[in-house]
Amino acid sequence: MNKRMSTLVTALLLTTTLGWQQPLMSVTAAAKTKTTQTTKRTKAKTVKSHSTHIKLQGASNARDLGGYINKNGQKIKAHRLIRSNGLSTLSKSDQKKLVKTYHVATDVDLRTIAEQEKSPDVKMKGVKLVKANVFKNFAAFPDFSKKNAADKMMEKSYHDAITTAQGRKAYKSLFHQLLKNPKNKAVLWHCSAGKDRAGMGTVLVLSALNFNKKAIAQDYLKSNTYLVGTNKANLAKQEAGWKAAGKDLTPTVVANFKATNGVKMAYLNTMYKAVNSKYGNMDNFLHKGLGLSNTQLKQLRANYLTPAK
Repeated sequence: MNKRMSTLVTALLLTTTLGWQQPLMSVTAAAKTKTTQTTKRTKAKTVKSHSTHIKLQGASNARDLGGYINKNGQKIKAHRLIRSNGLSTLSKSDQKKLVKTYHVATDVDLRTIAEQEKSPDVKMKGVKLVKANVFKNFAAFPDFSKKNAADKMMEKSYHDAITTAQGRKAYKSLFHQLLKNPKNKAVLWHCSAGKDRAGMGTVLVLSALNFNKKAIAQDYLKSNTYLVGTNKANLAKQEAGWKAAGKDLTPTVVANFKATNGVKMAYLNTMYKAVNSKYGNMDNFLHKGLGLSNTQLKQLRANYLTPAK
């Protein structure tokens, strides 16, 4: 394989891995709005705990966390906390929906500088853009012909997002915006696929809002549902690029591609392991790793949760 073809393959992999792929208009336009629900019993009543999948033409993995109920029976207020994948291809109607219906006032972009420059977020009127890259750049790419190469790469990224100063700085910035956010507005945070860097950010936000690991995991794994169409198209691009480079498309290679396009509990557990290893538990990480005081945590809960009944 010549040097030019090798470079093209590497570029393709970097744009379709670790939540770094760009949303596809033809796929996201066909995405259907879904409201997923779980049930929680409080005071002998069955209360539905749910998030809302936001139907957008240019982003397939956008969700309003409003409706989730924490372990204390408090519910996240609607149209306040939004997670998403990339915002570079939002339509005019998408922008209107996010600003007018969901009250988005702050957009926190967790992607690398290179991603931000290549596919900048659409500028939405009245929305402040905050760049908070979790990683400075992409790590060296592993050999996808080796079994579990992608899983190891993904797990390392989840570890690094928590243990590096760069990762903690990005998530500190997210919480800073959440603390500054007016009580009638929403903060949206995203990466490219909205599953890894945005997913970890959501884990931290839900942890700060007193959600248990089971509820957090249920939200985290929903990316596998909302990204089905997008990931099918991404996999086809990855396979085509691999073949064009003259490489043998083995089942191991395909399995590695699929691993980069989805989320697994093993990735999330790697994050928790990194937190526990360095800080003891999540509460300590919120305090020592992100510098949140008890007063600030109380402020977050008062701003984004309904009072316990």
